[in-house]
Amino acid sequence: MKAEHVNAFIQGAQSTFSSFFGESAELGKVFLKTGPYKPEILSAEIGIVGDLQGRVYYNLTAESAMAVTSKFMMGMAVTDLGEMTQSAVGELANMISGQAAAVFYGSGITVDITPPTVRVDAGHSDFPQIGAAHKLFCVPMLLSGGMVCFEIDVLMG
Repeated sequence: MKAEHVNAFIQGAQSTFSSFFGESAELGKVFLKTGPYKPEILSAEIGIVGDLQGRVYYNLTAESAMAVTSKFMMGMAVTDLGEMTQSAVGELANMISGQAAAVFYGSGITVDITPPTVRVDAGHSDFPQIGAAHKLFCVPMLLSGGMVCFEIDVLMG
């Protein structure tokens, strides 16, 4: 994995939050995670295919997922992880991944993204097994007040 591959997702997140929400998404301290992988309560998985192969996981706590959904809903209070929240998190994953794909394309790397798979209580057994041999680049993204809004975990094969 090269740093510029992770940077594409950072740029995608920052561009998405700036363009669609008028808010800046700041980068937290990037670190490596090793398996077995334990996602947060709500996770959206996007596959990366083409010149690069891999998966990207957008992980949110319940509070962060509801806060992001509220932003999509122009400030409407969101109080559960129902269909609206799951749809918003899937769309956020799509938007960031699409922006990252554009960054890759600008670097001469052609990738496509798969539709998101959103899981609530993502730690259950239906989550794809990511074993101890795998390493994921974890990119915490911070919103207003330094709150960790979500993590982008990048696994490239």
